[in-house]
Amino acid sequence: MAEPSASSASTAAAAEQTDADRMDALDRMLTRLALADDARLAPVLARVLPYAVTSLASPAPAVRKLVMEILSHINKRVKHRPEISLPMLELWKIYTEPTSSTMVRNFCILYIEMAFERLPTEEKGNIAPDLLINISNIPPQHQGIILRLVTKAIGECNTHKVDETIASKYRVITESSDGLLFADFCFHTLLYQAPSQGSGCPAGLSVVQSERVTGKQPLKIDVLASRKLGILNVIEAMNFTPEIVYPLYLSASSDSQDAVSKKGDEFLKRKASTVNLEDPDLIKRLFTLFNGMHFAFSWVLINAV
Repeated sequence: MAEPSASSASTAAAAEQTDADRMDALDRMLTRLALADDARLAPVLARVLPYAVTSLASPAPAVRKLVMEILSHINKRVKHRPEISLPMLELWKIYTEPTSSTMVRNFCILYIEMAFERLPTEEKGNIAPDLLINISNIPPQHQGIILRLVTKAIGECNTHKVDETIASKYRVITESSDGLLFADFCFHTLLYQAPSQGSGCPAGLSVVQSERVTGKQPLKIDVLASRKLGILNVIEAMNFTPEIVYPLYLSASSDSQDAVSKKGDEFLKRKASTVNLEDPDLIKRLFTLFNGMHFAFSWVLINAV
């Protein structure tokens, strides 16, 4: 039996096979992986990884066990070899497939993160806006991973400008719940400051929000500054209402990095001068800046009674 092609690596296609067929295909794929040297590994992974991940939808324990053996082999081979590419777009198609199971998506997101990090910088910048579409409908933990990938790409690609082609892709979500979620994450990133020893959470952020911004490691000052500059450029290009962008620009205007504070002040004067300061949602966000997350949350609760 011929091995399935990468284009057939979807949950639906995998479901059409019997467990015996799937076991046979997976076993041959494992052999191909073992025989491929590092120089030829990427093309093999382009076929093997999507098929292996979708095979996790199988209820058969033997299939899942063989898949885990394949994934363990892949992890060992690529962990310390960032130059070995992974099939980013194919994994993203599987993740966004409506019929993909929770287990398939959970494994997909892990490899999407690895695959995105290995892309050329320009390709990251091109793909990043697409990852935000429907982000409000995925689990919060997955949202954090995707948002960090997007803002990292923004920091690498958009520190100085946003090309109109890329800007138009970001504007697709401006008026949606996806856009609001992205703007909130950008707000939290702009609030985040590299902590000094023993300083705890940055002002205005909860522990959860701070960790959502940083992921596993605190952000270095230069990386954080580039990310903030890129965020400001992208947010400006997305044409949000003044009430949405005002807190972001206000926060940036007080940043400890001169380049960030200058750009924040510029956008605050140029883009948010018509803001309605009596907007209830804006007031809540400004209380976050003034009193910090705990007090702002208390104020919202009091005024909701």
